Amino acid sequence: MAKKVYHGALARSFGAAYTKYYEWAVKERSEYYEGLEKHYREFRRDSLVRSCVVTNAFYATSKGFETVLEVADPGGLSEEQIATELEEYRHVKDEIDALNKIVNMDRVLFIAQLKRSVYGSAGFEIVLDRNKVPEKLISLESEELKPDVSEDWNLTGYTYRGKKGAYDPDSVLYFVNLSFDGFNGISDVEPVLDIIKTRRTIIEKDLPETAEKLWSPPLILTVDVEGLSDEDADKAVTDIIANVEPGKSIALSQKVTATPIEVKPDIPGLVQSLEYCDLEIMGNFKTPRFLLNREKQLNRATSEKEFEAYINGVIAEIQRYFKREVERQWYDRQVHRILGIDDGDPLPIRVKHVWNPITVEDFYEMADAVSKLWGVQGGGPLGGRLDKVWDLMHWDKKELK
Repeated sequence: MAKKVYHGALARSFGAAYTKYYEWAVKERSEYYEGLEKHYREFRRDSLVRSCVVTNAFYATSKGFETVLEVADPGGLSEEQIATELEEYRHVKDEIDALNKIVNMDRVLFIAQLKRSVYGSAGFEIVLDRNKVPEKLISLESEELKPDVSEDWNLTGYTYRGKKGAYDPDSVLYFVNLSFDGFNGISDVEPVLDIIKTRRTIIEKDLPETAEKLWSPPLILTVDVEGLSDEDADKAVTDIIANVEPGKSIALSQKVTATPIEVKPDIPGLVQSLEYCDLEIMGNFKTPRFLLNREKQLNRATSEKEFEAYINGVIAEIQRYFKREVERQWYDRQVHRILGIDDGDPLPIRVKHVWNPITVEDFYEMADAVSKLWGVQGGGPLGGRLDKVWDLMHWDKKELK
């Protein structure tokens, strides 16, 4: 039995009221997944689900973003007047850019996309310093964070870990996925839970059993127990069964005849079923197969069109959502604070979130660079280490096996 090591629940506070950091506990694989939220559990243990979720989040956020200052109401103003006004408020953009760097907004948005895809929502506590300026964004437990909504559909705060009103509306950055009401999201993993279960059964049970039976088929053992009592005969048969292992030599005092049972597992059928499950999961997340290293033959023309559709579809929608929410929940609040304008009062300028463009050449440039690092027959700087190739291409290393 594998040794278990528990580090306990000693925590160090980050200065937040309701969020603490806990050391990880090392457990056996079967025990570790017990009690995990069902969508998060499949993200943790299914390599394809994790690859799809991480790939979508990576391409949505990896190129980064810029902030742009705009006049809130440019009507009637000349280009020179707009330029003058923007120059007057340049310090607002500079302060927000510095703030984004302090809280590591690039990383926050990457984690936000991972969590809203898995759980349906993602929340971050805004930790303030003594001057009421944000200094940190701490990821909250999605399954424990629920928005408090009034009868007239206004957000009044957030319930966290069962404590109603644990956070006021301005203390949390909150993102949802596929929401019908703007407050409660839906997990992307949910529609394929049954497919994931089937896929795991094939990988963890059916294929290993098939491999074992192919090289070591079941045997019918006929044991000669003539002259033995019933008790001794039972013991002799039991001992022989216990000691018969593939490739192992044993010495017996009884005559034993072994008759192999011919087994013809439907390996093509199993592989086809597994490929069907893979296609269902990839189709659910709308992640191109070649980005997951699942394309048997990579055709550049086809993959370019597929990648362009992916960027202009799935990724564009993710970025469009984050743009709206970051501007509303983060930039507008900070502009009010910096300029000393009361919440609800109109702003003279606004800070816009602009994602840097993504092209199909990004993927091919990375693939070309990795190919050069690999060298001829693995003789390049990577030293023949395929795990490094998988890391650089952001592929799931479980597939390397």
